[in-house]
Formats: sequence, structure tokens, C-alpha cells
Amino acid sequence: MKQVVAPILPSERHAGPNLLMLTLIYLPFLFFGGRVSASFHIPADTPDKAVAFVASNSAAIRWGSFFVLASAIVLGIFFATSVSRLRFLGIRAAGESIATLGGTLAVAFLMLSALSTWSLTRPGVAASPGAVHALQALGFIGGGPGFAVNLGLFLAGVSVAAGLHKLVPMWVMWPGIIIALACELASFTLVNFTAGYLIPVGRFLSILWMLAISLKLPASKPFLQPAQE
Repeated sequence: MKQVVAPILPSERHAGPNLLMLTLIYLPFLFFGGRVSASFHIPADTPDKAVAFVASNSAAIRWGSFFVLASAIVLGIFFATSVSRLRFLGIRAAGESIATLGGTLAVAFLMLSALSTWSLTRPGVAASPGAVHALQALGFIGGGPGFAVNLGLFLAGVSVAAGLHKLVPMWVMWPGIIIALACELASFTLVNFTAGYLIPVGRFLSILWMLAISLKLPASKPFLQPAQE
């Protein structure tokens, strides 16, 4: 019986958004959200100062919250598309599930940060020093270690799952793992505030990884025509 080699037919493409496009959309939201958020620090020593500061900077605070919330939405679509593409390519492993968990929680914490910061501009909130301190703490913990730690889970999950199955080269997998480790070490911010410097390291280096995974993670897979005897 003669064995016939099945010819390769045109590739089957993943039906989802372009990862590179999502990364490029995410960048300006991240930039403006981070820039506006870093430009103010609400004085909470006296209610009068807090009220006056929020009243004079409410527009900046709202816009900063908007950009952070928008970045979370775009990032969530990137996370969901990445995991969906792994499944499309046949990956059914722990890394894919870890990426799903990390991506979901990272977006949730980032949204918590945006909404907590926005809440400072609501009437009467700035008049309560306790409320100001609590909302500022939620804003920091959500956009800081809460976001970074879960971002690290996503990076590690995708990097390991894609790298071990040879869907991306090693120069994409290993930096992803190293950046993920930096994100996880940011959890020590809860013990020593100096570890907070790892938060921007993980957040901004992850952008380079996102660009790399956007370019190297396949969006299509070839399929074979059934062999005929």
C-alpha cells in the first residue's frame, strides 16, 4: 500500500483581535493614566486642605481615573485574546489556566484602582480624612502590588505555555519569566515599601514583552488534508 504525504492546505487563522494593535492602543492610555496619577498627591493632614486640593484638581483626577480604567479594558482584551490564541493552538496546560487567573485578577485590581481614585472627587468625600486615606490606599494597592503580582502570573503562564510548546522563541519566553519574577517580588511592598520600585519595572518592561509576544505568537495553524491511500 502506497503511503501518500498529505499536502499542507492554507492556514486556519485565529478569529480574534490583533495583539500588536491592542498593545499600541494600550500604550497611550497607560502613559496618560500614569502621568496624571503621578502628578498629584492629596494632602490629608487637614480636611480643608484635602477639600481644596480635590476641588482644584478634580478634572485631572477624573481624567487620570478614566485613562487607567480604559487601559484596564484594553489590557483585559489583550489578556483574553492571548489565552484564546493559546487554546486555539492546542495548548491545554497549567500555564494557560494560570494566565487566565492572573489576567482576570490584574484587570480587576487595575479597575479597582481607577474607581477608587475617581471616588475621591465625589461630593463630601475629600472632607473626611479617613475616606481620603482609605481611597488612596485602595488606589495604590490596586494599581501597585495588586496589579503587578497578577500581571506576573499572566506573563509567566503565557511565557511558559508558549515557550515549552515552541510557539515562541526562547528569547521571548525567558524575559517573560524574569519580568514575571520582578512582578511577584513587588508583593514585598506590603512588608517593605522599598520593594515598590519593582512595580514600575514589571509594568513597563511587560510592554516590551507584549510587543514581542504580539509579533511571535502564531495567529494561525496549518492543517493537513486527509491522506488518501
